[in-house]
Amino acid sequence: MSNGLPQALVVVPTLDPVADHGRAYAERLRQAGTPARLTEHPGATYAFLSMPGVVPQAKAARVEIADFLRGRLAG
Repeated sequence: MSNGLPQALVVVPTLDPVADHGRAYAERLRQAGTPARLTEHPGATYAFLSMPGVVPQAKAARVEIADFLRGRLAG
């Protein structure tokens, strides 16, 4: 079932106090018919994406996000 919304990527740092909200959001998107990919980054904390030179997981997550967007915007 599709609701017409574009696929979503939900990136969750596992040491974020609201990580469960990200997981729940991805699940609710799926339940509503929106394709959603959830990726978790073990050991990463809140706002880790803004610290690629400090938090090792940030670089991989940024590459993943860029690839996801590139794949959806190219067509």
